[in-house]
Amino acid sequence: MTKRVKRRCLLHLFRRKPPENPTSGTHPVTQPDEVRKLVGAMDLPAALALQHLTTKLAELRGRPIKILPYPAFIVAEFLNGDEPLPYGVWIADERADYVFYRTDTTPSHQQHIILHELGHISCRHVGEQIPPGLADGERSASDAAVGVLKRASGFGEDQEQAAETFAYLVERQTRPNLSATGDTAVARYRLLED
Repeated sequence: MTKRVKRRCLLHLFRRKPPENPTSGTHPVTQPDEVRKLVGAMDLPAALALQHLTTKLAELRGRPIKILPYPAFIVAEFLNGDEPLPYGVWIADERADYVFYRTDTTPSHQQHIILHELGHISCRHVGEQIPPGLADGERSASDAAVGVLKRASGFGEDQEQAAETFAYLVERQTRPNLSATGDTAVARYRLLED
C-alpha cells in the first residue's frame, strides 16, 4: 500500500461520523436489527421492573411518562360504539407522555401492551400529539385519547412491527421464562400468560 493510499484511508477514518447511539438518535427506528441494537444498548437488568424502564426512558426524553389504565368513560364510550377499544395507546403533550392500556386482560398481557407503547416512544416514532395549551394533566390526556382512538390513526406497519419487536426483546431479556420461547407469535404469547 502506498503512502498516498494509507493517508486517504486514515483521513477517511477521521472524517467518518461516529455511529449514532441507538438510544439517543434522531431518526425513527423501524428495522428489527435497529430495534435489537436499541434494546441491547439499554443495558437492562435481568429482572426488570416496568417502572425502572419507564423512569429510564423518561430521563432520556427529558419529560415524564405516565402509565394509566383507560378511564372508565373511554371504555364505556367504546362499549357503546361499533369499534373495539385498542389494547393500548400512546399520547404526547408538551409536558408528558401518556400510555393508556386496557385492564380487561392478564397482568402479563398488560405489561406487554405497555412495553409495546414504550417501544413506540423508544423507537422515536411520532405519536399522537395533544394540541398545545389543551393539556392540563391526566384528565385532558384522557379526553384527547377518545379523539385519537376514534380517528383510528396509527403507526405504519413497520413501526408497529418495531414496537412489537421491542416489547418482545425486552421481555425475553428481562424475563427468563421467555428465553425458551417457541418460534411463533402464539407460542410467545402463551408464555406471557400468568
